[in-house]
Amino acid sequence: MSLETPTGSAAQPGWPAGAFCFRLKQERPGWNVQLPIPAKTIVDLVALVREVPEFLSMDGGPPCRAAVLLSEKGEAPVLAAVDDAGGISLVGCPTQLTRDVLTVVARELLVLSGRLWRMPPEEFSAVLEKGLGRGLAEYLSGKAAKDWSEADFRAGLRQSLERGRFPVVLLVAETNPDVVEAIVHLKSHNLAVRPLGVELYESSGVEVVVPKVLAIAELGLYEGAEQTKAAPRSAPPPPRTPQRSQLSSAQVANIGAPDSAPQPGPAPAKKMPWSDQPAPQAAAPKPAPVELKPVAAEPQPAPKPAPAAKPVWDGSMPGVMAGKRPPPKPSDEPQPRKGQEPPEGKR
Repeated sequence: MSLETPTGSAAQPGWPAGAFCFRLKQERPGWNVQLPIPAKTIVDLVALVREVPEFLSMDGGPPCRAAVLLSEKGEAPVLAAVDDAGGISLVGCPTQLTRDVLTVVARELLVLSGRLWRMPPEEFSAVLEKGLGRGLAEYLSGKAAKDWSEADFRAGLRQSLERGRFPVVLLVAETNPDVVEAIVHLKSHNLAVRPLGVELYESSGVEVVVPKVLAIAELGLYEGAEQTKAAPRSAPPPPRTPQRSQLSSAQVANIGAPDSAPQPGPAPAKKMPWSDQPAPQAAAPKPAPVELKPVAAEPQPAPKPAPAAKPVWDGSMPGVMAGKRPPPKPSDEPQPRKGQEPPEGKR
């Protein structure tokens, strides 16, 4: 995570690697041996940034020249720092790295970032001059480079306010899960956050404050978890359909034909006894054409006849029971014709 460079600040020279701040608590003539030992005292971060704003850019960022206090709520002060080209940065200085204090710092950084967006440059310059106690051009001309231009500074300041993307520097002595969570929250609001550590050493009446860019390994895990929560569930993939094997035209033509014997491959080339060149190979015999026999369709079974319907009884009873005489049975003897008498014994 690097500090975002506003337009116009890329050409500004940065500080060399290994730069630090120091102050003398007592004077001793002559040379003295310095053995830096981690101090047990706590650094006043607000006083350090206001007195030496260059501390914020000793890790290679654009050189900051002025810093003023914008908000001071309990143990969560927030400052605004400007560089030679008019770039604006917000600096959070939590005095305690607890969940409550870091929550207040993150909230103040978001609120001030919204208030500074598109603020008139004259109004913001008045805020800087009130905090510095002197004119802005007079203050910066004594600290900036010789080729510093007030017109370019005013133009860069206006552009930075119009853009509204203010990099955030979070000064912390160490990292913990609450610090990582606060950084992830600020980055989720599209802010460039740079955690800057502060190390204090003391030896022979000399205090040395060294900036240290904190490489937070856990930050990637937190960001990955946040992206996993926010990512929508993807739809299940469609079912895979088996691909049909594509047959060549020759294979399609051979469907239904009897299996043919495998064709032998070409014989190895033999060398002629009187020459080193191989003997010419005979052309491979062409396979006999395969006759296609039509396959007769299987006969379909004849449909079974439907059963005959039974007659419906109408309630009548034939024969004697119906009151009718049955017709006489025919006789085997010849019947007499009309006008003839029947034979005797048959009268």
